[in-house]
Amino acid sequence: MAVGYGVYRTMAFSLSGHTRDVTLPLVLQVLQLITATGTLTVRSGGVEKSVHVKNGQIIYASSTDGNDRLGEMLVKAGLLTRENLEVALQLFRKQAGIKKIGAILVENGFVTPKDLFAGLKTQVKTIIYSLFLWDDAEYRFEETLPAGIIQLQFNIEELIEEIILRMKQDA
Repeated sequence: MAVGYGVYRTMAFSLSGHTRDVTLPLVLQVLQLITATGTLTVRSGGVEKSVHVKNGQIIYASSTDGNDRLGEMLVKAGLLTRENLEVALQLFRKQAGIKKIGAILVENGFVTPKDLFAGLKTQVKTIIYSLFLWDDAEYRFEETLPAGIIQLQFNIEELIEEIILRMKQDA
């Protein structure tokens, strides 16, 4: 039986549940289909990760897990030294979060704008990949986006395919 567009449109306003009942790839596909704008928040244990979408496309992801931080991603990728990250974090704290850590990294010559952009894309992909590994999580979609997020662009189908390939390689 085919499900009409109206059913998905209705789901957008009450899109919350548990990954035991609905898989995250399906949730992301529905958000794309209905060209949703907002934030999908997924919680497991004490960790919360969010996928931000605009007009059905993933534009950013964020996480409360320290391992998902941009600086950590850049260090792991060899694009930033641990020492430079520590200096940038000190500057960030002194400025009370007025500037984003990425801006501080570029302004101080610790990374190039190109490396920062690559790091941001890797960060988003890594956060979303980690969500696909969670067996037991609650999720909810709210039709709001946080202010000041950097808007990247990801094709959901390509991203899901890339994540599935990565999962097979890691298995």
